[in-house]
Amino acid sequence: MAMAAKGKKAQWTVLAYLAGDNDLEGAAIKDINEMEVVGSREGVVDILVQVDRAADYDRSNDDWRSARRYYITQGVEMRRITSKLLADLGETNTGDPRILKDFIRYGVQSYPAQQYLLILWNHGSGFYVPPEMLVGEGAPSRREITLRAAAKLRRSFFHSARRQIFELPPKLRGICYDDGSSDCLDNKELKGILQSMSQLMGKKVDVVGMDACLMTNLEVAYQIKDYARFLVGSEETEPADGWPYNTILKGLADNPKISSRDFGRVVVDRYIESYDKPGPFDQDVTQAALDLEKLGDLVQAVDTLAKALLAKLPSSDLDQAIYAAWRRSTRFFDNFYVDLHHFASALAQNTTSQEVQKACREVANAIEGKGAQTPLVAEKHLGPGMQKVKGISIYFPPFKNPSVFYKELDFANDIKWGDFLSAYLEEGR
Repeated sequence: MAMAAKGKKAQWTVLAYLAGDNDLEGAAIKDINEMEVVGSREGVVDILVQVDRAADYDRSNDDWRSARRYYITQGVEMRRITSKLLADLGETNTGDPRILKDFIRYGVQSYPAQQYLLILWNHGSGFYVPPEMLVGEGAPSRREITLRAAAKLRRSFFHSARRQIFELPPKLRGICYDDGSSDCLDNKELKGILQSMSQLMGKKVDVVGMDACLMTNLEVAYQIKDYARFLVGSEETEPADGWPYNTILKGLADNPKISSRDFGRVVVDRYIESYDKPGPFDQDVTQAALDLEKLGDLVQAVDTLAKALLAKLPSSDLDQAIYAAWRRSTRFFDNFYVDLHHFASALAQNTTSQEVQKACREVANAIEGKGAQTPLVAEKHLGPGMQKVKGISIYFPPFKNPSVFYKELDFANDIKWGDFLSAYLEEGR
């Protein structure tokens, strides 16, 4: 087994957790092959992958069905995995935090490094259970579900399990969906996982890469801020191709002493470049790198805005201004999230309240870095629908029954945004 010499640390260890026990199985194999284009530089940049496969989507590589752990070595075959097999783990549930913790523990202990990149690869839905997953009193009707599901879901749900979702209790939310076990990681579990990894390393995780949909959400960033330094991911749903690992990992191979901040910029650049090519239509894609140690000014500005809105409600004029701003804003995932900068800017233009206008400008300035620390390290986007985005979204559902899981988040407990949503949505919209 390849392993760093005792006492010697590599520059980087990459831990890629590929939850492929779903309709993205073929994409998981493809991404491993992309990693093999670059491969590890043993003791300098060590790349480890743990991948769980499904039964029905990809029959390559002898169609093995279990979870496997690989040390990525350089190879040229784009349909066959040639990397060093470290372990066959049998069937696993990628939504079980113990499985991810075990992979992290193995990687940190066996491949010590100065910096760590943890990649969580799979479906993502931000922080919460979408209404499509709710059953029982207060849930949307089947007709509502059908209409909502007509929106582009791409990589944000596993369509093979849509039927089962309707029959399950509302517990599935977050990231790393596993069809075989009908489970996924939620963001409370993610916080615990990163806390465990941080304690194991004796410092914060350097970069958390979300090769999943809808994860540069302010609530998600706030949830993990105490245990991770940088978050890289997408506001929007990701196309099935996800990250271009051959070009992203080349950034590490070519410059292993690169800082975490600069590597975040590399991911953003390479991701957008991979979708900026001639074709019959332009895809709506986003990618952003966030400095989680610089969330304070933005979070405070959002709290101030929420308090200003609460102080003015109920008000028919403000009600109309909020609704108009929401309609104008770039929205994601069937309208459950809005781009925070776009919404604040639109609301500042629509409201006559000077207090709300001022609070909106403070939110926009905190994202732009005008007179405030911005968490935004890098942000790029493509496509006709993404022209006004700035890399950070926030929860703002279009209907009365917001997610029951919102109240479980640190952000909802510390910041008044959830109270504003409850007051505004409960007025009957």
